[in-house]
Amino acid sequence: MHRYVNCIAHNSSEGQLLIGEEQTALIDCGMAFCADKTIINIKNALGERPLNYIFLTHTHYDHIGALPFIKKEWPGAKVVTSEAGAAVLLKDTPRRVIRELSINAAKVHGNTFDFSYSDDVFKADVVVKDKDTIPLGEITVEVLETPGHTRDSLCYFVPEMELLILNETPGVLMPDGFMYPCYLTSFDDTIRSIEKCRSMPYKYLSLPHRGIAKQEDADGYFDKTLAANITCRDFIFEMKEKNLNEDEMLDMFYQKYGSETLLTYQPKEAFIANARATITCTLKCTC
Repeated sequence: MHRYVNCIAHNSSEGQLLIGEEQTALIDCGMAFCADKTIINIKNALGERPLNYIFLTHTHYDHIGALPFIKKEWPGAKVVTSEAGAAVLLKDTPRRVIRELSINAAKVHGNTFDFSYSDDVFKADVVVKDKDTIPLGEITVEVLETPGHTRDSLCYFVPEMELLILNETPGVLMPDGFMYPCYLTSFDDTIRSIEKCRSMPYKYLSLPHRGIAKQEDADGYFDKTLAANITCRDFIFEMKEKNLNEDEMLDMFYQKYGSETLLTYQPKEAFIANARATITCTLKCTC
C-alpha cells in the first residue's frame, strides 16, 4: 500500500493520500487546527510532486476545515465532490459553521491560526456522480454515491488496488472496537449505501479517521455495521414507543453512545447535534 499513505495529523482529523504515476489525490483534508502537520505529512509523502486533487467524502468541518490551508500550499489542486456537495460549499451558512467550528477546535487544542481566509476557497472544481472515474495514471478512482451520513457523501474505489475508501455513512469503528452509527439524513439511504459498498470487489478497506483497516477489523465489517445501524434504529423506535420527549431521547442516546473514546473524536455539542439528527431521520424511515 505504498501508493496509499496515511497523512492524518490527529485522530479527529482526516487525510489519506493516493499516489498515482501521473496524478496524486488527497482523500479529505481534515481539521484546520492540525493543517500544518497534515501538510508536512503530505509533503513527506509527495516529495517534489504536486497535489493534483482533493477528493471530498462529504462537507463536514472535520473533513474539509483545512481546505483553505491545503489550497494555499497547492493552489492547483482540484476539489472533487458530488453535485450536492458542490451546492453545500457555496452556501453561506455551511461556510460560517465550518469557520466557527474550526476556530473552536483550534482553541480546544491550543493552536493559533490565521482564519482570515476567504470563504470563496470552499468551492468544487470537479463535480462527479455515481460510477464516474478519474484516472491518476496506472490507478483509477471510481466514485460511489453513498448518502446517509450526509446527502453529499461519497466513497471511492480503486480497482487496481482492490481498495475501498469508506466515508462515515456505514458508521465509524472506534479504536475500542465499538461501531458507532453515523447516519444523519436517512436510515434507508444508509442501508442501501452499505449494501452498495459490500458489493464492491474490494480486498482492502480504508476506514474514516483510521486508514487501512487491520484484517480483524475488515473481516465481517459490513455485517457489523449493518447490525450497529439496525440496533440504533430499533433503540430509537423503542424510545418512541415509551413516549419519551426529545430531551429524554437525547439523554438516553447519550448514555448509550456517548463513550469517552467517541468524545475524543467529537465534542459533546457536536455529538448532541448529530444525535438529534439521527433520531429525527430515524422516526421518518420506512425500513
